[in-house]
Amino acid sequence: MKRAITIASLCLGIAAVGAPSAAVGDGGNGGNHGKSAIAKECHKLKKADKAAFKATFGKHAMRNCIKGQPVEMSETTPSEFKNAAKECRAEREADPEGFQEAYGTNGNKRNAFGKCVSGKAKDSDDEAPEEPEAV
Repeated sequence: MKRAITIASLCLGIAAVGAPSAAVGDGGNGGNHGKSAIAKECHKLKKADKAAFKATFGKHAMRNCIKGQPVEMSETTPSEFKNAAKECRAEREADPEGFQEAYGTNGNKRNAFGKCVSGKAKDSDDEAPEEPEAV
């Protein structure tokens, strides 16, 4: 139910952000008045539901909102991340050095666990069966 509410908030937020950007133009002022109106709308959205706003527009939410650039939503569920973390933890405990060599991508290979979890979560998301289309 919570996910449905978040998705509904997300859709309403995107629609609300898209409307002011289309309706508010330069107005011949040559100034930044159109952007400030959009920024005010984004601020209202953020104030209404901060979590949904952050989920919609990502890391730099206000900037992305003003630009009208919502982030792509991940279809990975929290339980898939937990399962992937358990798998990676077991794999790391079995062979710590091999684990870091296999998954680490930076100079000291300290990002191995995160890369493992994200890789396994994406793999489980790709393997999920798709729902048949209604005809």
